[in-house]
Amino acid sequence: MRYFFDFMLLLIIYFLFFYRRWNEKSKKILIINTLMYAYITMVLFVTLMPFTIPLINGTNNMFLQTANFIPFRDLKSNYNGAIREIVLNIVMMIPFGFLYAIIKRQGILKIIMSTFLFSLVIEISQLMSAWWGGLSSRSFDITDLITNTFGGLVGYTIFLVLKPLILKVLKK
Repeated sequence: MRYFFDFMLLLIIYFLFFYRRWNEKSKKILIINTLMYAYITMVLFVTLMPFTIPLINGTNNMFLQTANFIPFRDLKSNYNGAIREIVLNIVMMIPFGFLYAIIKRQGILKIIMSTFLFSLVIEISQLMSAWWGGLSSRSFDITDLITNTFGGLVGYTIFLVLKPLILKVLKK
């Protein structure tokens, strides 16, 4: 039930702040931007929910122990789900690189930097969640940052391959 209210709030935010502005431009812009909004909402849902509210009685001083600052540590340690996590992180960010390239029409460096910053915000939020609430299921992982950024690059590469078709459809 709690997620229902979260999604309703996101739907209200969409209609109050974005729908009318995007719809005034064109239906194609509305569709692309709405896809990006829905995509970002789903990524935040998967990576941050439930996000804990800071506790009044203090913080978890051991939160840095949940963080991983060694790239591909799980893979090197033969952690059973490491390859799966790497693949999922790459796949999760492909739509970002693809859709952001359509919306902003910027070069590879800006797309990679935007993907990196989006991923960094998620990772820092997970670190803060562990600090505030002590949630062990959410933690900062440098591997996630690397693989997410690579996923954005893959999405941008797909955009480049499909760019003539995309521009043709958008001009109609």
